[in-house]
Amino acid sequence: MDQSLKDFVAEAEDILDNLDESISLLLDMDPDDHRKPDIINAVFRHAHSLKGLSGMFNLEGLASLSHQMENLLDSIRLDKITLSDPVVEILGQGVQNLTRMVRAVGEGRVDTSVDLGDYLRELEQLERGQEKIADEDLSAFINMPVGITEMLSEYEEHRFRDNIRKGVPFYRVTCSFSLETFDVQLEELGSSIRELGELLTTLPETDLGGNGSIGFTLYFTSRESESDVMKILGMEGRAIEPVPYRETASSGRGKHKEEVDKPARLDDDIFEDELKGVSQTVRVDIGKLDYLMNLVGELVILKSSFVNIAQRLRNLGDGVPADLIMDFDKSSTNMEKKLVDLRDGVMDIRMVPMGQLYNRLQRVSKKIAKDLGKKVNLQFIGHDTELDKMIMEEMVSPLLHIVRNSLDHGIEDAEVRRSKGKPEAGNVKISAYQQGNHVILEVEDDGKGIDLASIKKEAVRRGETRGDGIVTDDDALGLIFQPGFSTKRGVTEISGRGVGMDVVRRELEKVGGTAEVNTTLDKGTAVVLTLPITLAILQALLIRNGNRIFAVPMGSIQETIELSGKEIKTMQGQEVITLRDRTLPLIRLEKIFGLSEIRSEGPLYVVILAMGNRNMGLVTGELMGKQDVVIKPLGDAFSKSVGLAGAAELGDQSTILVLDVAGLMMEAVRLGAMGKRTR
Repeated sequence: MDQSLKDFVAEAEDILDNLDESISLLLDMDPDDHRKPDIINAVFRHAHSLKGLSGMFNLEGLASLSHQMENLLDSIRLDKITLSDPVVEILGQGVQNLTRMVRAVGEGRVDTSVDLGDYLRELEQLERGQEKIADEDLSAFINMPVGITEMLSEYEEHRFRDNIRKGVPFYRVTCSFSLETFDVQLEELGSSIRELGELLTTLPETDLGGNGSIGFTLYFTSRESESDVMKILGMEGRAIEPVPYRETASSGRGKHKEEVDKPARLDDDIFEDELKGVSQTVRVDIGKLDYLMNLVGELVILKSSFVNIAQRLRNLGDGVPADLIMDFDKSSTNMEKKLVDLRDGVMDIRMVPMGQLYNRLQRVSKKIAKDLGKKVNLQFIGHDTELDKMIMEEMVSPLLHIVRNSLDHGIEDAEVRRSKGKPEAGNVKISAYQQGNHVILEVEDDGKGIDLASIKKEAVRRGETRGDGIVTDDDALGLIFQPGFSTKRGVTEISGRGVGMDVVRRELEKVGGTAEVNTTLDKGTAVVLTLPITLAILQALLIRNGNRIFAVPMGSIQETIELSGKEIKTMQGQEVITLRDRTLPLIRLEKIFGLSEIRSEGPLYVVILAMGNRNMGLVTGELMGKQDVVIKPLGDAFSKSVGLAGAAELGDQSTILVLDVAGLMMEAVRLGAMGKRTR
């Protein structure tokens, strides 16, 4: 069974659970309970949702039975069929049959393979026996204007007649509200009425409006005392009055179909099937997974302490039996393997396919394109690529900003595209794929590209140039991520306010990601986002600079090399080395964080970092080895620190800093040849 059908089975099971719960409430509810119409409406909506969901997957049997149950519930809503215990049991049998059909889909069978027995015939007999309620105008029963029945929906009319049949007291409220706030005030009034009884209808009143206001008449019923109703709802600007019954009301109440003679039969051997779950999917709150991940993190720290204990035992020499040390090492190694399995299992549970985000993004993107009046072909690639749930949610806003910019700034109008020899419909492609321990998201369009000359001119106008006054292409592309930077003079509902790409950068920094922009004038633009697959627990390389230890995420490391200080050269103020005929810029933590410089008498090590298509070398004095670390937030005081992803605790209870490779590289690019220290 493919993933889409698994998702259907899980979603259908949720709907069936809600159906079952609502029908169970109807079984125990008093016939005159004012909440009953709302519960019947809820059951109706659940059946309607299941019908629509089944139709999307071309499951004709499920869609047909859901539709027939929907018709039955509509008749119950309109009081064409009395909601008796036998009718509720027929609804329960319908849920049972729907459950069996969904289970058939989950087992790889067709939904129409389920034998519905006499159930469909019982439904048909029930519907054929329904009678129409009385056709007299409501004004014949209660003191209200003649002809008001024509202003009501069929369901509203039914609720009036049902309350008339039960003899529930009626009330009328007339009021007027300001046009600016009427929706909020009307909702507040409706909520107050629902606490007292049942709101039947809300009708606009032209006579009460004018001078910036709008009038309404609301009819409702309540079994509360008249004094309580007046006390709770009465206030300036509202007129509340009881609506008395007419003397002839008792002779004209609506007629209803007689109750079904016998309850629907439910075979004993089916009850067990009905209680069994349909899908093998468990929906878990992400907070519970975070808690579980934190526990795994504590175990990772505990495992590290075992390594330290083993080393201390070895240092004791002959004082500790060799076989004891060997057994301890063996147990520690086995625990480490199981812990890795547990870590991977928990992290796998947190992974969700990009298709979930694509489904939301596609709908919004189509609406934006329509609002802009542009023809655009949207293409989504990599639906099955998985990403940590929390990271995916953080990426909703950045992806939306980038796609919006492609549609508004990038894709030209149809006439402009024709003049350039392009098809009228533009193309926007969103791709997701895994690259090592990272997921790459690309948004590519075939629009007009970014006019770097205009950006450079704007940079000069705003004084955002380097010391030599030169603005390179990389500088220009970097400026589009600055808050408030926009070359668009017009402001629309879509863009032009100078916000968006700075949000992209800020959200990326939260998860340790980077953005890279490639553009060609009149050809198009591609924005490439590089993201870690998951957060929390990661493998890191521990390095020592002076007396400080840092952790570098292994997913960002390409390789490590050893060299002497003489091999480091300086080009235009930037330290570089030559690696396999390529010039590689270097990063020094002492310059970023203001630490004491590493003495270069002995050999140095360079950790080759890779993010997207960019490589840099991180200079360090010592490589200490790999270790699993649990990232903990630094707190608000360090929230603006560049290049730090968080802190981690080692097995000896010491605390180290975890480097944000993406932030380090972006800061190194920003500093360029100036070599300035950050704040």
